[in-house]
Amino acid sequence: MPVSARFGVGGPALVVLAALTGCSTYTVVGRAHTVEPGHVELLAAAGASGIAVEHADPGLYPRFEVGGRYGVSERLALGLRVEDSGGLATARIQILRAPAGRLGLEVLAAPGVAYTYPDKLSVELPILFGLNLRGGHELVVAPRVVETLNFGEANLGRPAQFVFVGGSVAFVWQCLPSVALVPELGVLANVYSEPGFASFTAAGPALQLSIGVLWDR
Repeated sequence: MPVSARFGVGGPALVVLAALTGCSTYTVVGRAHTVEPGHVELLAAAGASGIAVEHADPGLYPRFEVGGRYGVSERLALGLRVEDSGGLATARIQILRAPAGRLGLEVLAAPGVAYTYPDKLSVELPILFGLNLRGGHELVVAPRVVETLNFGEANLGRPAQFVFVGGSVAFVWQCLPSVALVPELGVLANVYSEPGFASFTAAGPALQLSIGVLWDR
């Protein structure tokens, strides 16, 4: 998840640090409803993330991930995503679901635990609000809160703590009966940093743009 550095790191160095150490994805690449029980949904996404830093050129870095979700019941699915900088395990819990193929509102909670190489562990809670459209399409808005522990600060004597808020907007386009494309834009901002430290979003919110593919067998 988000990286950290001691205060005093210059703008360009902060961007380079984010590129070298990486941060977990802050997109959802999915619908606001669970996979059907017994079904497997596979996903892949590629894109870029970056942050605009004052008095420095914006840094854009490629992102790639693959993963899958398994429907356990009508209201529960489990997921795993492997990213260029780590991995994310989630439980997707249905709160409200629209009838299949009909216009309606859907709500889903997707608590997860993320590991970011080499020394960061995060707990996140996105809430997905979906407008289910005819034809299998869906508009998804997903605010989220993230708490990150950085275990790489030996001098601190304990993990450094950071809290972030953000969200993403995605459109799930059902282009084939079992295949959907998912363009998505995510944003993440730091609201709390361990005293004496700064996150990679200290200079401003981070942005992530991706194009995902969903395949449901």
